[in-house]
Amino acid sequence: MTIDLYYWPTPNGWKVSIMLEETETPYNLIPVNITAGDQFQPEYLKISPNNKMPAIVDPNGPNGNPISIFESGAILLYLAEKTSSFIPENPSDRYTVIQWLMFQMGGLGPMLGQAHHFRQYAPEKIPYAIERYTNEASRLYGVLNGNPI
Repeated sequence: MTIDLYYWPTPNGWKVSIMLEETETPYNLIPVNITAGDQFQPEYLKISPNNKMPAIVDPNGPNGNPISIFESGAILLYLAEKTSSFIPENPSDRYTVIQWLMFQMGGLGPMLGQAHHFRQYAPEKIPYAIERYTNEASRLYGVLNGNPI
């Protein structure tokens, strides 16, 4: 059965669409126009109570029952397990993958988002915010490159 992907072209939306493509999972793309406030519609809030995008609805979830999932990290983990892709069964390897997923979800993604926001999009240039998030982005890039600061 086909998964419904509630989507807008943002980094979090791209993560899930890329995973669906990589796992060759059939899906319907349902736009959630965040610039128009679609994420606040009552129908969408039933799927994603945090009013964030993306979210999925899998009509053939666990035990064959429908399931809706919000938060891109949870969706990625769900899809990895559902398709037996990108998630090892060996516990040591499995936790290696999970820790890097959490690193991206809790560190790299949000901090780079803040750095880019304050460096490029904020209506007011706030030196403290620019320095703080630029420094943290650099530190996280160091972790990825094997050179933690």
